[in-house]
Amino acid sequence: MTWGIVGTRLAQLGGADPRLLPKVPAAKGKFIQMGLVLISTAGLAVLSMSFALIDALKAPWFIAVLLGFAWGFVILNLDRLLIQNLRSNGGAWQTIMMILPRLAIAALLGLVIATPLVVRVFQSEIIANVNEANAQAANTLGATRAESPESKRLAQVNAKITTDEGIMAGNVPGLTSPNVQTAGNALKQAETALVAKRTAAQNAYDQMICERDGVRCHGASGKKGKGERYDSLKRLYDIAAADLATAQESRDNAQKALDAANKSAVQSNQQSLNTAQQQAKTELPGLYTERQQLQQKIAALTADDSKVVGADTGMLARIEALHRIGQENSSAKWAHYAVAALLFMIELLPVMVKLLTSIGPPSLYDRISVLDDNSTIDEATRRRHEERRRIERESKKQREIEEDMQAREKKLGVRGNAHVEKEMEKILDVALADWSRQVQRTLHNRNGNGSSNGAGHPGPIPAQPPTHTSRSPYNLPPTSTL
Repeated sequence: MTWGIVGTRLAQLGGADPRLLPKVPAAKGKFIQMGLVLISTAGLAVLSMSFALIDALKAPWFIAVLLGFAWGFVILNLDRLLIQNLRSNGGAWQTIMMILPRLAIAALLGLVIATPLVVRVFQSEIIANVNEANAQAANTLGATRAESPESKRLAQVNAKITTDEGIMAGNVPGLTSPNVQTAGNALKQAETALVAKRTAAQNAYDQMICERDGVRCHGASGKKGKGERYDSLKRLYDIAAADLATAQESRDNAQKALDAANKSAVQSNQQSLNTAQQQAKTELPGLYTERQQLQQKIAALTADDSKVVGADTGMLARIEALHRIGQENSSAKWAHYAVAALLFMIELLPVMVKLLTSIGPPSLYDRISVLDDNSTIDEATRRRHEERRRIERESKKQREIEEDMQAREKKLGVRGNAHVEKEMEKILDVALADWSRQVQRTLHNRNGNGSSNGAGHPGPIPAQPPTHTSRSPYNLPPTSTL
């Protein structure tokens, strides 16, 4: 194989007719360039499909590349089909109606091919946003699970277990005193303060982590690493954590005070304590079993939810993440648009180049191509006329043969009828002569008998002589008449 053959094949890929290239050598270079452009767009299609299969479907790389080449071959054929015979031969409207469908198809192909490539370019930002969105979805789903019948029942069971365990420890509800009421109110206040401090500490921790990881959540700057803003958020978290520890200690002290007050109240009514403890001792085993079953069921549902949310990393999720990034950051949005437009225009390049070259007067190659097409049409017309004349000659010949055959059959029929007529005349003459002899014999016998006995009874007269009956010219008379 030589480079000349390779160039011819590239030119043929670009839409050239190999038969016409020797007549217009200057056009070969343009068609080679068009062939290289088609290969380039097909190569982008290979990359696009490979990235889409790897990122969205988690396909093995060798399968993704194999299917990517198949997709690139399809795009190569479609692009080549779109540029075939794209030349302005009519008026403006005819040219527009010829261009618009090709341009629309090329634009659709460009959009489909460019999208996976754009997603791959912004992959790191997209993955971070997808993880954040999945985390938020998991939190929302967890809050929804907290309102499920299983979760509500688990809360009731835990409350009952806590009550019964308190009774077993000597804290019996209903056995109260002013000290118990005071300690209970103090515990409620301590628990309320503890919840508030825990929420504040959790928010401070989330802000600190988002700032450290560079994730755009809770007002983070989006810069990954430990900078000044991270140090400031770290100090706020340390303060919130210290407040949480203090609130936890206050709550524990309030609980101890309540336990002491309940113990003092219980000691004043030992019989009620014994009855409540016996009942709690009976209820606790069943409550423990029910709690374990509910926890296992909720854990299974939570695991399923985590799998569903964690698996939402496909192409659609990545495209939505790219859109969210653009909404949050205008620079990212314009960068997305610029890269997408670049890849889109590369995919449109074959059709756009062909459209631009088709505007204006026809090139030398186009004029020779039109002449070649006209010559092909003229040759086909000539062959069609020759074939028609050959068919007409064959038809005329067959018709003359049939007419000659009919004439000969007629002549043979006339001769047969004449021959039959002669034969019939001979047969009729013989029959008449025979009949005449029979008549004479009958008359003679009658005369002889009459002279001997004098009787005048005449004998039977022979039958009528045979008449000439109409027959087919090809039928002979019966043998009895001969």
